[in-house]
Amino acid sequence: MDSTVRFILSLSIGLAVIIGIVRFRRIDSSYYPFLYNAIAALSVEILNRILNVTGHPHAFTFMLNVFSYIDFFFFLWLFHNWGLFNRRKTTFIAIASVFFIIWLVSNIILTGFIKNNSYFFILYAFALIFFSVNTFNKMVVNERSSIYRNPKFWICLGIIIFYSFFIVVFATGLSVFFERNMSRVFRRELWAISVYSNLLVNLLYAVAVICIPRKKNYTSLF
Repeated sequence: MDSTVRFILSLSIGLAVIIGIVRFRRIDSSYYPFLYNAIAALSVEILNRILNVTGHPHAFTFMLNVFSYIDFFFFLWLFHNWGLFNRRKTTFIAIASVFFIIWLVSNIILTGFIKNNSYFFILYAFALIFFSVNTFNKMVVNERSSIYRNPKFWICLGIIIFYSFFIVVFATGLSVFFERNMSRVFRRELWAISVYSNLLVNLLYAVAVICIPRKKNYTSLF
């Protein structure tokens, strides 16, 4: 797939960003971390294009390693706002701290920040899928309205689709067997599928932003 086409398709996350900016002042603030993450992801896609065109691939790898923790943190914050950890700040801070230490140590020891930190990528992808499945379970039990109008459903569905394929891509890169036996054609097809799955997930995220409920207005009794 041509790099220009890949870049244009990656900008589809901009739909969620634009809708989020338009609705920002009116939507429930618990979803703000999701919008922050979408803005960060769009920025990364644009910087990726600029750095590749200007011949600075190592700079992008460094940025991608940094973004991996930012990506995890914003989604963790979002799940905390949804009450996945019973709104306990200590649990939220503990999980964020443990993953930060793992991210920092693995980058210092294994990659030096100039190679893809595939081990951390896979670890945090599994964590986000686990959080999403648990959120699904809570929705099924507690939600009375239509699940298709619930932004949590679309966000969690997007996370499960994207990060499941994300794990496959980076796991094949870690495997010596796959590295030696995987043909260039297969690798090309794998990345092409990842581009289209990313497009699908970005559209799901745009639907999610549309479904985000308005802020609750509280009025005084006096």
